[in-house]
Amino acid sequence: MDLLTIYTYYQNHPQVFIDNRLPIEQGIFVAVGRKDERGCHRGNQFATAALDRGQAAYVLINDPELKAAHAEDDRYILVEDGEKALQALARHHLSQLECVILAIAGSNGKTTFKELLHRTLAQQHQVFSTRGNFNNQLGVPLSVLSLTQAHDFAILELGANHLGETYFLAELVQPQYGLVTNCGKDHLGEYGSVENIERANQELYTVLAENGGLAFVHADDPTLMRLATAVGRQVRYGKGHAVQAKVLETPFLKVQLDLEGQTIVVETQLFGAFWVETLLGVAAIGHHFGIGPEAIKAALESYQPAALRSEQRQWQGNRLLLDCYNANPSSMAVFLEAIQNGGVAGEKVLVLGEMAELGDYAPAEHQTLVDAIALDQYRDVWLVGAPFENIALPVGLKHYPNTAALKTALLAQHYQGCTIFVKGSRSNRLEQLFEEDATPTGSTPPNA
Repeated sequence: MDLLTIYTYYQNHPQVFIDNRLPIEQGIFVAVGRKDERGCHRGNQFATAALDRGQAAYVLINDPELKAAHAEDDRYILVEDGEKALQALARHHLSQLECVILAIAGSNGKTTFKELLHRTLAQQHQVFSTRGNFNNQLGVPLSVLSLTQAHDFAILELGANHLGETYFLAELVQPQYGLVTNCGKDHLGEYGSVENIERANQELYTVLAENGGLAFVHADDPTLMRLATAVGRQVRYGKGHAVQAKVLETPFLKVQLDLEGQTIVVETQLFGAFWVETLLGVAAIGHHFGIGPEAIKAALESYQPAALRSEQRQWQGNRLLLDCYNANPSSMAVFLEAIQNGGVAGEKVLVLGEMAELGDYAPAEHQTLVDAIALDQYRDVWLVGAPFENIALPVGLKHYPNTAALKTALLAQHYQGCTIFVKGSRSNRLEQLFEEDATPTGSTPPNA
């Protein structure tokens, strides 16, 4: 079946999904996932159930045998490849919209940047932004297919862990504007080197240069300035430029933003001075698109970190700061710096999980992390994960193999009035340490 016919079905049934556990009615299910020896996606096996339950009005499948079994049922649409069909549908949908597209790439802070920018631009625009972590080769087209004619601005987050992925996603969405948050040490094991991470982030700039797009570039970051050279159209922000920032207070960030001579003071709920780069970038974009200083201030101050990204909670008489959605050497370094140089009052407890996806770099990077801990600043320091097993730990500093093992020891401390800082990779599920009924990662399920 040709793309235009499928697009007509989409216009009548605009909910596109790949997970049949979602509460969807009469949408379009696309079979994706690992392929078998026949080249058929694993998702084909869920197509019939999606139709039977009324979740799907149509299913896109790439299994000829499944189609043959339902030859008279036009709800089964045979395509060569479900993932490619999803991407083609998204590309065509974008061509039908009059919507400003701004893409965000980078090593750290993409999601928080996106959330703050959404709040800022929503002061004057009908804004769509990537939901959750829908930022990969499947998530980006699903995000695009959630756009409607009512949206005049879309903020799309581009995630990657291999060379070429950012270019592919940027070329798919064809952004008129783009920003790279920073270049750090994310997915170092997959990329293989810091140089490859820089090359990967540069891929967004490459697409902008090819299409005559505009890049917002933090002028105080020499790496970003170097990588963005090919982009002819740039808005630069930072020292010596129209939009600048000055840190007034930490650890919870208070900044002064200067927007071409207009000054605002912003009191945020963001932990750590390193977030000033994000605030500065968001303000620069908002200012470029005509959002007034007071509206920018209101948007930035209204944001409350959530979803395990610098999220604040109370737990058994203690204050928690959970930053355990992700972790890599770069984000860990600034996290520790914020705690140890930011004037946090009272007793502090530190819980650090392993940093995943570091490959051969794991031992050295975990050793660097441990060496950076100012032990005398904390009542206790707890380490979780296998990479801490074979490195040099200070005397008395304990390592636990998984979250389950640590939870017992942590609960036995009966902390009161402490601030507990928690950071680690998603695989550790460190938030389960502070949940009453959760089964921590690494524990043995019943009847195993």
